[in-house]
Amino acid sequence: MVNFRRIMMTTVVTGLGIIGPGFNNVNQLSTILKNVTVVLKLEKLKRLEIYTGRVKDEEISMNLFPSMFKKLPKAARLLLHACHEAVNMAGFDVEDGRTAVIIGTSGGAIDETIQLARNQEQETSVFHIGNMNSYSLASAVSAAFKANGPSYCLTNSCPSGLQSIELGKMMIESGQADRVIAGATDSTLESLILESFSKLNVLHNDSAIQPGPFKGTGFSMSEGAGVLILENEDLALKRKASIYGKIGACISNQDAKSPYKSDKNGNQLLYAVDRCLAEGYPNYINSQALGITQNDSIEKSIYQQRFAERDIPITSIKGMVGHSMGASGMFQAVSTLISINEQFIPPAVNCDEQVIESLNIVTDRIDQPINHVLITSQGYGGTNSSMVIKRE
Repeated sequence: MVNFRRIMMTTVVTGLGIIGPGFNNVNQLSTILKNVTVVLKLEKLKRLEIYTGRVKDEEISMNLFPSMFKKLPKAARLLLHACHEAVNMAGFDVEDGRTAVIIGTSGGAIDETIQLARNQEQETSVFHIGNMNSYSLASAVSAAFKANGPSYCLTNSCPSGLQSIELGKMMIESGQADRVIAGATDSTLESLILESFSKLNVLHNDSAIQPGPFKGTGFSMSEGAGVLILENEDLALKRKASIYGKIGACISNQDAKSPYKSDKNGNQLLYAVDRCLAEGYPNYINSQALGITQNDSIEKSIYQQRFAERDIPITSIKGMVGHSMGASGMFQAVSTLISINEQFIPPAVNCDEQVIESLNIVTDRIDQPINHVLITSQGYGGTNSSMVIKRE
């Protein structure tokens, strides 16, 4: 008889990969964070002059995949690039039936849909239907790496990347998978999308001022993909894999107020943070710090309530790499793992001066031991996530 007694497991990270504006691997992102390099560029559109973070097509390595993968939408190609780095770093056999694929996104393959709608005279292709299907992001990874375990695509707004890690941890610690390719990707820098966000007054559109966290002037949209290889710690140790970090508490919830806005009081994000604090206080907080007034107010209030007295450092990478939508949480996770392994806290560049006065905002790189980091994220429609990543 099968023994279904629950065995406590730990989820570790054995590989990571990333691509974004100005960087196409983990080492390049590390250099950007250490040198405090802003990769956002001022871009003029029809009715907008905004900062964006675009990835050049030539930066996406597709020569390692069969030719059919080159027909995929940009979001999928970004994802495969990051996956290749992460899988190579982890060094394991994907074709074991026990490796799951979980991909988070906000826009899915919407860029493909917009381009097709714009070019209605273009001859249709047998690839168009598949490319417009958001699940093609996950199925592309499964096919490219022969991962024949469970495969999912989450479209849960900006925290989708963190939630792909959370679901991966659940699957590993419930015994449904031994390893998970947890990723997130978005490529939504289409003029229609940018103009629509501009009408919501959430895009930073002051070309004279550099965008930054907690400013309340809006965010600067970027694109990219990040991937973590999650693994059962016992199996990772058994095969003598390098371990880059451990996934601690992962808490997600819903404001349940409206599909168009969040709860201005931030009660559910506070609840998620409190659940994570059951594992202790962090060395620092990797904050979403989106730049939208309401979101920033919620995070500032939580940080003042829970962390101000302890003078815990707070940072955000938004001012350097922008907001990559559904991939943003994964950008936070990868940057956190870089800081844990290289022992430094990256600064929050171009942060609002009043916030710096009221909270311990990191304004210059800090070199110090890092063992425990808290990540926070909020998303359109009221979704919230908070996560702990540890060194050991």
